[in-house]
Amino acid sequence: MERSPVSQPPAGGIEQEIVEIYEREAGGILRYAHALAMDRETAHDALQEAFFRFFLCRSAGQPIRSPKGWLFRVARNYVLDQKRAAARNHAGIEALVNVPSPAHCLDSASQIGEMLQGLAPIGLSAREMECVRLRTEDLRYEEIAAVLGLRAGTVGALLARAHGKIRKAVSGRDRKSRDIGPALVTGKRYAS
Repeated sequence: MERSPVSQPPAGGIEQEIVEIYEREAGGILRYAHALAMDRETAHDALQEAFFRFFLCRSAGQPIRSPKGWLFRVARNYVLDQKRAAARNHAGIEALVNVPSPAHCLDSASQIGEMLQGLAPIGLSAREMECVRLRTEDLRYEEIAAVLGLRAGTVGALLARAHGKIRKAVSGRDRKSRDIGPALVTGKRYAS
């Protein structure tokens, strides 16, 4: 499906355009903002700020080439600004257990959260992890690049590196289970 720039609002006006985009993208933006901020309130503020700025730009007649990528970038920048402000004020960022996602996304949100937590010991860099998070939200390479301020090729390289690390970790686990398996099945023990 080809995405075209949003330059003219649909027949229902700017408000209708924003409602449609909100219904489609809000859950993913909220999950992503929470993953960055680890704070429910900051995540909700980031979502609100992103759509407020979107409204202002669209009301001023500014075309937005990729609304989804644009909104993710605004939310990301908001969260990073809040983290910088908290660091300057020496305020800690509280970690919360879960962000409530829309009802239709609840199962997939918890599965994605568990999967991302499982990636922590693999040793992905912060950028690799952020690319993986955005990819799980169904952003294209170009959109991820726009959100993170990178080139699409760099995003591809980061995702390929992350994929390699994940594959290596998974194959290492499989190899260990195969090595241990025959000894457990036959009951033989190795001499010490």
